[in-house]
Amino acid sequence: MKVEQIKDNGEEVRLRVSASAAEMSKAFTDGLDAFVVQYQMDQLEGESSLEKINNALGEEDGKAAVYNAVINYLVPFALEKQGTMPVSTYGIESDETPEPDKMFSFDMTVLVKPEFELSSYKPVKVEIEPKPEVNEADIDEQISMLVRQFSAAQQGVQPDDASLQIPEVTDEWVADNMSPMGIATVAELRDRFRATSEEELENRYAQAKMAAAMDEYAKRFEGEISEKMIEVMTQELYETFLAQLSQEGITLDAFFAQQHLTEEEVRANLATQAKMQLLQGFILDAIFRHEALKLEPSDMIAAMRNIAPGREEETFEAMQKSGRSTLLKEGASRMKAAGWIMANTEFVVAE
Repeated sequence: MKVEQIKDNGEEVRLRVSASAAEMSKAFTDGLDAFVVQYQMDQLEGESSLEKINNALGEEDGKAAVYNAVINYLVPFALEKQGTMPVSTYGIESDETPEPDKMFSFDMTVLVKPEFELSSYKPVKVEIEPKPEVNEADIDEQISMLVRQFSAAQQGVQPDDASLQIPEVTDEWVADNMSPMGIATVAELRDRFRATSEEELENRYAQAKMAAAMDEYAKRFEGEISEKMIEVMTQELYETFLAQLSQEGITLDAFFAQQHLTEEEVRANLATQAKMQLLQGFILDAIFRHEALKLEPSDMIAAMRNIAPGREEETFEAMQKSGRSTLLKEGASRMKAAGWIMANTEFVVAE
């Protein structure tokens, strides 16, 4: 692969990438394999990944998907060749049609990832609220909702229907309805809900502690996140938001109407989120470097579990094949730095 820098304005770099025929052959195998795994098409009809994509999407959409999959496969290798860590890549253009066993060239713009420092790396001290406890009344409410849902399904009515008959929750009712989940008594049902609630509260509390610590580290952040970085990240978040709406079968206009929002308001909210994500990422990068943290295999496994729970092995293989191991390492290093923060921050519980 040949990578030529054709423009550099300090923050953005324009590259021209030329992939050999052999590299294009791999792009049409490994690249499409990675696409199929990413979008869970691996069980669909077709002997090859190309056939599965075309069968699932049709000729025109399949052609566009293949183009994107091939480009997405080539981009990480181009960045590795150039030695550039990106915040984002965009502006991909080519006058050529990618084909297997045929040389292919394209141009792309890289928003280069900067390195920031903190004014101090001394562990912070933060005050937090006491850890919340599971309320028995909440468990009562969860059981009530469960029984209402079960009864509505059994009686063929809506849960809020006035004709719904709600049975008393007894050991007999639990055994009749919850035994497939290994629950036979009311006490066991309450224990299950209590354990689930405690786990959820524990996760929320850990998130609150991390957010409080990050607020303190943000005060030590040196440098300025550029408007370009915020703009690019906002657009990425907006495109992800659109994809989520599409998966849920909701049109953009319907969402705006339901939420009483405008596109400008949504983008403004996403811009705030983008700036926060960038800031937190750069803080974690700085801590990882300064503390000379090292990645272990367990860190990579944890990162994979965070990216694709339940599909760690397939996703890891796909990321390795598609040259996105650098992205995986970035995620793992940031998780490692977050763990360091949680381990070294002094949390003081408010009276």
